[in-house]
Amino acid sequence: MLAMKAVQRLFRGSTSGLVAREANCYAQLPHQSAKTLTTVAHSRLSKLYVPSGTLSSKGSGDVAESSTDILIRAGYIRKSSAGVYSLLPLGLLVQKKLISIIDRNMYMTGASEVSLPALLTPAPWQTTGRWENTEIYKLEDSSGSQFMLAPTHEEEITSIISNEIDSFRQLPVRLYQIGRKYRDEIRPRAGMMRGREFVMMDLYTFDTSVENAMATYDDIRGAYDSIFRSIGIEFAVSEADSGSIGGDLSHEYHYISSAGEDKLIRCTSCDYAANSEIASSYPSDEHMGSSDDVAVKYGMLQDGTLLVIYYPPHRSVNDNLIKRHFPTYDSEIKDPVALAIESGDTMLQRLIRIYDERVPEQSSLPDLPLQVNIGNITTLRFPCVEVDPVEFPNEQCPYCDEGILESTRAVEVGHTFYLGTKYSKPLNAVYKSEDGSVKEIEMGCYGIGVSRLVDVIADVTKDEHGLSWPVSVSPFEVIIVTKPKSEEADNVATELYQKLTDSGCEPIIDDRDEKSFGWKLSDARFLGFPVNVIIGNKYLKSGKFDVENRRTGERFECILEDAASTVSSILHFEREKMRNVV
Repeated sequence: MLAMKAVQRLFRGSTSGLVAREANCYAQLPHQSAKTLTTVAHSRLSKLYVPSGTLSSKGSGDVAESSTDILIRAGYIRKSSAGVYSLLPLGLLVQKKLISIIDRNMYMTGASEVSLPALLTPAPWQTTGRWENTEIYKLEDSSGSQFMLAPTHEEEITSIISNEIDSFRQLPVRLYQIGRKYRDEIRPRAGMMRGREFVMMDLYTFDTSVENAMATYDDIRGAYDSIFRSIGIEFAVSEADSGSIGGDLSHEYHYISSAGEDKLIRCTSCDYAANSEIASSYPSDEHMGSSDDVAVKYGMLQDGTLLVIYYPPHRSVNDNLIKRHFPTYDSEIKDPVALAIESGDTMLQRLIRIYDERVPEQSSLPDLPLQVNIGNITTLRFPCVEVDPVEFPNEQCPYCDEGILESTRAVEVGHTFYLGTKYSKPLNAVYKSEDGSVKEIEMGCYGIGVSRLVDVIADVTKDEHGLSWPVSVSPFEVIIVTKPKSEEADNVATELYQKLTDSGCEPIIDDRDEKSFGWKLSDARFLGFPVNVIIGNKYLKSGKFDVENRRTGERFECILEDAASTVSSILHFEREKMRNVV
């Protein structure tokens, strides 16, 4: 019993539950020597499956090497198939740190955690019209019944709420889960940044009114800001298109990365940012069109209103910008003019003329394609062409007078959607209001790509030496590198481990005797833990060892008695840097 208590004290603060359980097992064996207990009573790389350096790569740690390749070489992940990856112990520890941050912030919003099935029936998806989505994995059981692997859970969670909620007194409801999703990506790429199987946090909210749903949207956006600030890497929030999820309001959270597939448009002066799919801009003088050269495009709203869109011929109309002003705009109609003529008396036809801001007010315009009563014509003016700061530089921000727009590559790591009644209406998720009337529930959905974050954080923070994790998500905060096959170095590492653990740090000892000391030093940098403590010949000769800040490369020489305070100072410095991200 005394042996077990001693081991449990040694483990106070350890990050490795696997090693802790192993130590408890050994503590119950009466004939184990003190050295055996010491070996298993500390977090040690020799006792954790960390196959770092076992795979070669053309990049060999070069900064141009992809983050996925580095994670594989460092022993964090393994590729199973195209777009499908296994997380090894270190990779799983990073993911668990991320989940802990998300859980804490979801709890603060009043959200309850659920676990929804990965195997779904098609009926709700057929009801909402999403069953024909090409990214869905479909399968049959032995009786011929159809199922699907969940790419997301709007239909499932709405069906549950539809059966459970019947009164305004039961609302609001906020439910979230962290689980696996499956999407049949035609060309999975960029490692875990765009895979076929991935881990995602998705939150679903249910409110009684648009006003309450908007307040919820603001609450969750605040929680998202807290999550990404806690991770400690600069992020950008942009206006976004809702895509296949649907809804009327949407924001994306991005990390800036050359590996990103999204093109982010940002202002140089204010905090305006938007995905290029919906970015808008005002022209500088150099981009004003000619009054004698104006192109025209026709469109139609669902109520039959004809749109006549005027724009510079060397630009392209952005249908998403039209749809933001006119949600019922149907860009799939091939010949709107012919359809308008076929619909009846064109003199009764409503028509809206839209001028892009680059078209001069006094321009020579093409004749209207049909005769319309002048009283049925409305004229509007707003930016409606695609934004490309590379081809058309120095265009002005739509939100401020000082800024110009620039573009950068980015990776989407989070998304927020206000859905309205897009899912509650077809799935009959309704409630009885205070006045006795039956109303549809207002919904929102919110996602964070958890496994994607592992890869993206690695990409954003990597350097010429390998990985370099922020303190918030690093598998361990400190790695103690010992000279191989040195009992004195190992004893010092054991004592230092205890001092660091008692001070609240999360250390691990690299006691792998089969590796050379030089290899271990290189691997310590490659694994990317925030602090490296080096116990080698220098300590054995002088009683002093080096403590290194992995990110900055700064080294501090100290004695054993000062090591814990030196490490704590470095970690405090790194945490303060994280707190200052925007």
